Amino acid sequence: MPVVETWDRSLRAADWQAARSVLTDDATYITQSELGMLSCTGADQIIDLMRSWKGKLPDVQVVEWGPVGSRVLARLRQPAWGNDDDWYQVLTVEDGLIRRIDDHPDRETALAAISSDAD
Repeated sequence: MPVVETWDRSLRAADWQAARSVLTDDATYITQSELGMLSCTGADQIIDLMRSWKGKLPDVQVVEWGPVGSRVLARLRQPAWGNDDDWYQVLTVEDGLIRRIDDHPDRETALAAISSDAD
């Protein structure tokens, strides 16, 4: 889980080089936005997206996280939204780098995605 901690710490510090260093070159990130599904392919595109969000809202809070098999399940919250609507993120780590980040609306959906990927 150290790579995920480095990812989180780097995003908070806006240390884009360090954040980029923990992603595989072909990393993917899939999230939902007000415009629908948003997908980034490639580490540089993910970093550009994270950089574009930095400073527009307070940093996302990590409520909890822990390993689930070869992945890390993170429960996240955006304090600016003023509610307890948490979402879940599944981070897939391979060979010490983050290969994939997927956002899910709830824990059950995130766990189901992890189970289906394992099949």
